[in-house]
Amino acid sequence: MRTSSLDAPGVVLSAVVLSAIGAVFYNVLPLFLGTVQDSRSLSDAAAGTLASAFFLGFTLAAASAYFWIRRMNWRSVTLVFIPIAMGALIAASSIRSLPAMMLAVFFAGAAFSVLYGIGVTVLGDTSQPARWFGLKIAAEAGLGALLLAVFPSTVVTWWGFEGFMLALAVTVLLLAPLLAWLPPRGTKSNSGLPALPGGNAAAPCRAALRLALAGVLCFLFSTTLVWAQLERLAHEAGFEAVMTGNALSLGLLFAMAGSLLAVALSDRLGSARPLILAGAVILGSLFLLAHADSFPVYRVAVCGFTLALGMGIPYFIHVVAVLDLEGRYVILTVPAVGIGVSLAPAIGGVLSGSGSFLTVLFTGGAATLAAVAAALIALHLGRPPAIDRKWMDGNAGQAHDPRL
Repeated sequence: MRTSSLDAPGVVLSAVVLSAIGAVFYNVLPLFLGTVQDSRSLSDAAAGTLASAFFLGFTLAAASAYFWIRRMNWRSVTLVFIPIAMGALIAASSIRSLPAMMLAVFFAGAAFSVLYGIGVTVLGDTSQPARWFGLKIAAEAGLGALLLAVFPSTVVTWWGFEGFMLALAVTVLLLAPLLAWLPPRGTKSNSGLPALPGGNAAAPCRAALRLALAGVLCFLFSTTLVWAQLERLAHEAGFEAVMTGNALSLGLLFAMAGSLLAVALSDRLGSARPLILAGAVILGSLFLLAHADSFPVYRVAVCGFTLALGMGIPYFIHVVAVLDLEGRYVILTVPAVGIGVSLAPAIGGVLSGSGSFLTVLFTGGAATLAAVAAALIALHLGRPPAIDRKWMDGNAGQAHDPRL
C-alpha cells in the first residue's frame, strides 16, 4: 500500500477535527431552528429560510474550493476563517433584524464550508481515505451528539438563543488547538489522474456521474428536510424539550454507528445493497414518525433514521468515487451536499407551515426513493466494458469491480 506524508496521526487528527468543526452547525440544526423560533418569534417558513441562508453560503464556498483548494496555504486559510466563523456566530446572536441575521449566518456558512473543505481534502490525500472518511463522519456525529445532549438543559435553558450561538463559537475556539498539525498543502496536484488507455472508450460515463451526483443531492435533501423538522415535530406532539434533545443526541450516536458500520462493511456487500438497505430503513423510520403518538416510538424512529443517514452518506459518495475514473468529479459531491441541505430547511418550513408534518415526511420519503433510484441507475450505466474492467484490475489492483 502506498504511503502519504499526510498519514501522520497528528495530521489525521487535525483534519478530522477541522471537518467536525465545519459540520457542527448542520448537526445542531434542529436545536438552532427551535431556539431561534422561540427567541425571535419566527414562523416556520422564516426559520427555514434563515437556515437555508447558512447552507447557501456553505454551498457557494464549497463550489469555489475547486479553484483555490490546491493553490492556497491551508494553515493560513484556517487561521483566517476560524475567527470569521466565530465572529459570524456571535454577530447572529445579537441581531434582531431577520435580513441582517440571514447575512450573518450566510457568512458563517461560507466560513464553515472553507474549514470543512480543507479537512476533507487533507483526508482525501492520505493513503487510506475511506478509513479516515468514516472516522470523520463519526467524529462529526459524536460532536453533534455531545452538544445536543448538553446545550438544551444548560446554555439554552439559562441563556436562550444568544447563549446557544455563543456556546457554538466557544466550542470552535476550544477545538482550535487540535488543528496544530494541519499541513500547509496536500500531496496531489491539479492535473488529476492520467488518461485511461483506450481514449474515449475508457472515459467515465458522464451521464452516470451526473445521476450519481443527483443521488447525493437528493439523499442529503431528503434527510436534511426531515432532520431539520424533528425537534418541531416532537414539540407539536407535546414531548418534553429535554427528552427530545436527548433523543436527538442519541440519534446522532446512531448516525456515528452507521458511519462506522459503513467503514466495517466497506464494499463487502457491493455498492447497490447498502443503498437499498439505507433507503428502506429511512422509509420505515418515516412511517414510524408519522405514527409517533408516544415518545418511545419517536425515539426509535429517530435512531433508525439517523443510523441509515450515517450509513447512507458514505455509500452515496462512494458511488461517485467508483464511477469517477478521471478523479475530477468527487470534489463536486461537496456542493451537491450543500445544495441539498440548502434547499431542505426552507422547503421544510413551508411544508410544515401548512399545519401538518405528514407532508414533510411524504416529501422526504419521495426524495429518498429518487436518490436511491438515481444511484442504482448510475451504477448500471457506469458498468465498464470487459476491457476496462481488465485494465482496472491490472492497474488498480482490485479483485473485482465494486460497481457490479
